[in-house]
Amino acid sequence: MKNKKRSITVITVVAVVIAIALAFLSPFISDGFDRLAARRYIGQDIKNVDNIVLIGECPEVDGKAQSVAGVKEAVRLGADAVKVDLCFRSDGTPVITDRYENNAEADTVEELFNEMNGDKYKDVTVYLNIIQLSSLTELNRLAVKYDMVGRAYLIGIDESHYGLVTNDDTIVPFLLKYEFTKDDLQKIKDGKFSAPECIAKYGAGGLEIDLKFATEEIISTLNDFGIPFTVSGIESISDYCRVLLNGTSTVIVEDIESATQVLDSWIEAMQERNKFQ
Repeated sequence: MKNKKRSITVITVVAVVIAIALAFLSPFISDGFDRLAARRYIGQDIKNVDNIVLIGECPEVDGKAQSVAGVKEAVRLGADAVKVDLCFRSDGTPVITDRYENNAEADTVEELFNEMNGDKYKDVTVYLNIIQLSSLTELNRLAVKYDMVGRAYLIGIDESHYGLVTNDDTIVPFLLKYEFTKDDLQKIKDGKFSAPECIAKYGAGGLEIDLKFATEEIISTLNDFGIPFTVSGIESISDYCRVLLNGTSTVIVEDIESATQVLDSWIEAMQERNKFQ
């Protein structure tokens, strides 16, 4: 009886150890499978490789999720542009934070724009993801003062907030989140699609579309119409590879370091394949 209890105890301990190990290793296993899945895309050539813009999520630095230091770190890791969250203090000062409650301690947009004027960052674009909206007067002033009008974009504006930001409110270009309807998809299929009315109505600079809409057919249509757009919601390397092959040139990626490494390797492979052609 004692031996039976001992066996049950050993089996239980082993099961617990295996469960803990799997829980710890699962992200790495998943990442490994994701990279293997991505290899089937990397064997093909990207058509618009010279126009690709990698927008990196702002990484945490020294325990701070959104900061000027985080933007600089994203650039160090290979980002062409960086996405930061935008809130406002009660006096209208725009700040970098994902929570309004933290705006007193948050780095200011002015500090960010000032850093982006340094020689090392003069080609970096900033995507300001609106978390909490206020008057854009001060943001406009800062964009002019630091010559960021062509290097900053406002994003994160979904359909329920269309009209709260228009080209009458800001000189900073903005993208509207757009959900393709069944009618849109049918028109694309029939070759009858036209630019979404919201672009002209609000004076938007283009669209922000979710990964689920980044199909070859939709992307080709947007490119044919010359509609600027960026794809968000990309979390895996294989999805990242797929949207690049589908013709997307501007993407927001969660892991900028991995995205940069994959793209660099991909370009090297393309150059090697095409070397003697």
